[in-house]
Amino acid sequence: MKVTINYKGQIATEAGKESEDLHLNEPLPLIEILQALSEKGADAVDDFIFDEERIPRRSLLVVVNDEQVIDFQNTIIKEDCVISLLPPIAGG
Repeated sequence: MKVTINYKGQIATEAGKESEDLHLNEPLPLIEILQALSEKGADAVDDFIFDEERIPRRSLLVVVNDEQVIDFQNTIIKEDCVISLLPPIAGG
């Protein structure tokens, strides 16, 4: 199955790209996909996704096919989809 990852804001800047496609052979929990992205990305990308204890940051907004996901462990990616990673937005 094809999973498109969309990087938004500062994550796109740190990743050096706005999107990439992953090809999965079997259904996977979303947390495993996030772990794989953080391992292959720059340290700054990892810092946006996980805290020092390797727990996903609460400030990271993860959207799968236009629906926000909160439970990364129990959300199983089992079909073609688009996953968007949105960092917190700050400004004034």
